Amino acid sequence: MWGMTPIDYTIVGAYLLGLLIAGAVLARRAGKGTEAYFLGENRMPWWALGASGMSSNLDAAGTMTIITLIYVFGLHGFFIEMRGGVVLPIAVFLAFMGKWHQRSAVMTTAEWMEFRFGAGAAGKAARGLAALTYLVITIGMVVFFLAAAGKFVSAFLPFDEQTCAIAMATVALLYTMASGIYGVVWTDVIQAVLIAGAAIYVAVQGWSLVNPELLAAWPGSQWNTAIPVFYDKALGAYEWFGIFLLAWVGKGLLEGLGGSGGSAYMAQRYYAAADEVSCRKLSMLWTVLFAFRWPMVLGFTLIAIHLGIGTEDAETILPQVLGSEFFPPGMRGLVIAAILAASMSTFDSTINAGASYLVKDVLCLLRPSTSDRAQMLASYLASALIVVVGLVLALSVTGSILEVWVIIVIQLFPAFLVPFALRWFWGRFNGFGFSVGIVFGFAASTTLWIFGERLGWNEVVTLLSIIGVSLLGCLLGTSVTTPTPDEVKRKFYDQVHPFGWWPKDWKVPHREEHRRDGVRLVVAVIWQTVTFLLPMLLVLRQYAVVGGLLVLWLALSTWMLLNLRKV
Repeated sequence: MWGMTPIDYTIVGAYLLGLLIAGAVLARRAGKGTEAYFLGENRMPWWALGASGMSSNLDAAGTMTIITLIYVFGLHGFFIEMRGGVVLPIAVFLAFMGKWHQRSAVMTTAEWMEFRFGAGAAGKAARGLAALTYLVITIGMVVFFLAAAGKFVSAFLPFDEQTCAIAMATVALLYTMASGIYGVVWTDVIQAVLIAGAAIYVAVQGWSLVNPELLAAWPGSQWNTAIPVFYDKALGAYEWFGIFLLAWVGKGLLEGLGGSGGSAYMAQRYYAAADEVSCRKLSMLWTVLFAFRWPMVLGFTLIAIHLGIGTEDAETILPQVLGSEFFPPGMRGLVIAAILAASMSTFDSTINAGASYLVKDVLCLLRPSTSDRAQMLASYLASALIVVVGLVLALSVTGSILEVWVIIVIQLFPAFLVPFALRWFWGRFNGFGFSVGIVFGFAASTTLWIFGERLGWNEVVTLLSIIGVSLLGCLLGTSVTTPTPDEVKRKFYDQVHPFGWWPKDWKVPHREEHRRDGVRLVVAVIWQTVTFLLPMLLVLRQYAVVGGLLVLWLALSTWMLLNLRKV
């Protein structure tokens, strides 16, 4: 245990107790039915959904992983996290994917499949496989969160990693089961405040230490530039860095174009939004608040370099730094509570979204006549089942947290990216093509998981191989089966208005909207990247670069605000 005092334990204990109380208070409101439990009756304010999105993408596991990358690769660790940690899909949701989800007027992405492919065999197959896909993702993410949370919490409590993981899972499960999306969103709002406060404190501490001697002692200081290199032999496995970066950015954008965001809960925020303008507002707030993550991980890294820790195991930097003199009693408890808040917010969102797929898309697909009361009971059981399965698997994890993350984002996510994207943009694509693409993708992912070490493939080859096999499945499945009925496709198109390979006469009335969506996507990607880099460069005292980027950021922000209400 590192430096915990009674006041620190009191703060952490009060935070955990507060979560349980919040769950109890909101339980009655969430218990009205599944519409309230999973979507908050579409009455959640956009700013709460945006704050919740920020909290839901922050966790101890990701924080420990990114600190490791920043320590080893400097600012290039940020670019490496384009593969998942930067959450590039937010930019796509800001540009147009958020409003497309809101227009769909469904409760889950799997339920959306029948809206897109019809209620026949093809639509049902797609719905069932989409639900199973999200369950696999949900359990994979639960494993990742709990494995890291147990490692983090056990550093400050007199218990082993397994006991701490079980305790974390139990608290999150209880308040999430009781209060549904209400508990998830409103506790996330409070947790966002905690996270932001901790991020500012850590960033300021790191900024105060920056000097030439510190930078010289930093293993990754040679890559502290806002412009990524294309090739550098010193980067080891990532020596062709430009090629890796293109692959990571492409994967992130493909996640967004598929409307998945690489998570079970991102789309849920937009299904719960009141209107299209709210979708854009929550996306912008989500991005701005999420920017607090990057100066925080940089601050932890700088403190670690100053203290001379991290060379033996960079994944232990976070607990070691929190146990140092930079965090006096009380402040240490607050920051630890904030890190726990980040983990809890991600965990509760994952549980709630995962349960929605089990109930609305597996149970209701098998038994369409299931009453709302029975669905509510099933929601509680589904939440518990997801946590138990994830916990059992998490307790068996023996490798590093970084290794688990790479497997998830490079081998698991690519298995479903192509079919999830084609459903929006290709009119001929049908439910059977989607289903075969999913099966092919997961078959390739599983094969590489078993034999990948023998093959010795790098991340780019692995990523492109899985995506290629999944695309082949999509093309085969679509070409040998009948198209989706025209009336089903037309109803979908008239309601959502996506661009892509659709009949030309359908797209003509929406040509201006599609042009604006394309421009908005380019602006959103640049704006998001600059939003995240700015505070990091400020902490590193690169004021000249900060000045130039700030002008760019203000110009892009002004453009997006002026276009906020345009379709």
